[in-house]
Amino acid sequence: PVELVRGIQFSPPVSPDGKLIAYAKTEGQGSQARSKIEIQKLDDGTILTEVGLPPTYTWHRLAWTPDGKALTFVHNTTGSTQDVYMQPLSGGEPVQLTHFEKSIVVPDYAWSGDGKKFAVTRGHYNDTDVVMFSGFK
Repeated sequence: PVELVRGIQFSPPVSPDGKLIAYAKTEGQGSQARSKIEIQKLDDGTILTEVGLPPTYTWHRLAWTPDGKALTFVHNTTGSTQDVYMQPLSGGEPVQLTHFEKSIVVPDYAWSGDGKKFAVTRGHYNDTDVVMFSGFK
């Protein structure tokens, strides 16, 4: 094994072509902390791109779009609502892909292989059920 990077926040996704890896890093602490996404080549470890995110971004679930031209992630838009955003690698501001009402959590999402469909798992904060299954054989 070869260490690619140290101190990342969550599982880094590999690009659709298998040549790049994306990961989040936070530099600084407290009110001085700044998050960014880094795009790194897998073959030699060269960092190709750094995308800074606004300091107010609380986010998770980083993924590539099927065409490899953007990254998507879940962002807490209001503190109690999560939406999926897309950050083009060419730069610019992240684009909000979903517009959910308040108190929605997005645990997961996925793109179809051709990039034409997008699936989202969502639920409500503090709205859970306990279910007991029985009679399995």
